[in-house]
Amino acid sequence: MMDTLVFRLKFRQLLLLRQISREPALNRAARSLNLSQPTASKLLQDMETDLEAQLFERHTHGLTPTRSGLVAIRHAEQILADLGRLRHDLQAVGRGLSGTVTIGTIGAPLHEIITPVLVSLAETEPELCVTLHVGTSDDLMNMLHAGRIDLAIGRAIEGIGSDLLLVEELASEQLLIVAGAQNPINERIPKTLHDLRDARWIIHTRPSPMRQAIETAFTLARLPLPSFPIELSSVTATIDLLSQSDMLAVVPRSIYKLFARSGILRELPVSLPDIMGSYSLIRLRNRTVTPEMDYLAGEIRGRAIGLSDNAIK
Repeated sequence: MMDTLVFRLKFRQLLLLRQISREPALNRAARSLNLSQPTASKLLQDMETDLEAQLFERHTHGLTPTRSGLVAIRHAEQILADLGRLRHDLQAVGRGLSGTVTIGTIGAPLHEIITPVLVSLAETEPELCVTLHVGTSDDLMNMLHAGRIDLAIGRAIEGIGSDLLLVEELASEQLLIVAGAQNPINERIPKTLHDLRDARWIIHTRPSPMRQAIETAFTLARLPLPSFPIELSSVTATIDLLSQSDMLAVVPRSIYKLFARSGILRELPVSLPDIMGSYSLIRLRNRTVTPEMDYLAGEIRGRAIGLSDNAIK
C-alpha cells in the first residue's frame, strides 16, 4: 500500500487537507485553492480511498476531521513545510549559503541562551539562516509535529506526541511573582500567596507548563485560583499589562531580569515551590538531522552548559 500511495497521492490533495483544517467548509477551502467544489470533493474522496480511512465527518455546516483526519493533516503540514524549506535551501545553495534551520523557543531561555547564540552565529556562520518562533510549550510541540520547526526549546506536553520526541534537558527555570513598578502592592511587602489572594492576576493559558505550575502553587497553598484572571500566552502582552495596571503575574527569572533593568518590574518577596523542572532541547525522533540543525543544537547546548557552570561557581 505504501509504495502505491507514494505515487498516487497528489500535491493538491495535501494542500486541500491543510486548507480544510483552516477553513472547514469544502466550498471555501476549494475557493482558496482555485478549485471547483466538485474537483475538491473528488480529490478528498480519492485520498480517503487511497488511505483506506475516513478523514472527515460531513455535516451541513462543514467538515470535522476524524482521528485519522487529524493524523493525515499533521503529516500533510509536515510534508508541505519540508517542501517549503527545500525551495528555500535550494535558493540558498544558489547564493552560496548553507541553508536554513527553523527553531522555536519559550520565553525563559530567549535572553540568556538563544539570543547570544544567534548573535554569535551572525558573526561566525553568516551563511546559516535561522528562523525563530517564540511561543508556549504547547504551541511549540504542535509546530514541531507539524514540521513547521526543526528544533524546540521548551517542555514536552503530555498527550502531544511525547513518545515521538527526543528530549535533552538544558537548564532549570525559576519562577517569580512580579508587579509593575507603579503597583501599590510593592509598599506592603507581601510574604505569602495568602497575602496576594485578593489581587488581580495575569496567568498563562492552558495547557502550558507555566499554567500548571501556577495552579499547583495555589493548590499547595490551599488557595483557590485567582478569580477572573486575564489569561495570556504572550510575554510582551503580560509585561505591558503589568506596567499599566495593579495586576500580578508569574514570569521566569530571566524575563524578570531583562525588564527589571529598565525599572518596569518589581519582584515580590513571595517564594514559589520549584515545580517547573527543566526546559529541554526537543526534536522529532524520526526526523533527519541536517548538519545545520546539529551545529545549532550544539551551540545551544554549549551555551546552556556554560550558564550552569557559572551558576555553580
